[in-house]
Amino acid sequence: MMLRIYTQNLYNGRAEPASFEAMLRRHDPHVVAVQELSANCADVLADWGEARLLDPRDNVTGMGMAVRGEATLTRLEFPHRNPIQAVLPGSRWESDASIEIINAHLVNPIARPIGHSLRTRKAELAALRGVLSRADGTGPRVLAGDLNSSPLWPLYRRVRSLAIDAAVAAGTARRTWGPLPTSPRMLRIDHVFVQGFIPIRTELVSIAGADHRGLLVDLELIR
Repeated sequence: MMLRIYTQNLYNGRAEPASFEAMLRRHDPHVVAVQELSANCADVLADWGEARLLDPRDNVTGMGMAVRGEATLTRLEFPHRNPIQAVLPGSRWESDASIEIINAHLVNPIARPIGHSLRTRKAELAALRGVLSRADGTGPRVLAGDLNSSPLWPLYRRVRSLAIDAAVAAGTARRTWGPLPTSPRMLRIDHVFVQGFIPIRTELVSIAGADHRGLLVDLELIR
């Protein structure tokens, strides 16, 4: 059974809720992982899916995750923003083990003071490597979100050494962020990395008012 995941930075309340809701209805993902979640779009997710963890904020730290079907959602302890972890029962997806999906929003490496941001990034990378390297009985794993890291950055390369970049594997890697909602996309900093899955297709979707494109990914379990 195909697993469809959608990740989106919602631009701290500027993304239009009606456009966000229309995207959910049109593409019908199984898992939604959002960053910079504010109350307006949190209201949309409050009526979507059966399992959710929503933490809307007005200071770019808001996070949210919603799942169609059974799932256990918790927060992980990280140096900057705490990711949301969803654990899905493997039985629904014909997996012998549970499926772990992590929604992360990493610090901007050029945020001032830059020295502090770079030290935070180093700590975030260590935390990510711990999550992606552990072998504790969990099965397939997904890391999704705004990693604030283009393929030129060392953090991206370190993560890619541990997991598959779904957009690259599907042959559809495209830039996701621009300085304004209406400007051309300049950097590919939103990603889905997978372990134990084959990426079948990825697609960028546009939400009115958002400065990031959303990333929609279809995944198939490795048998």
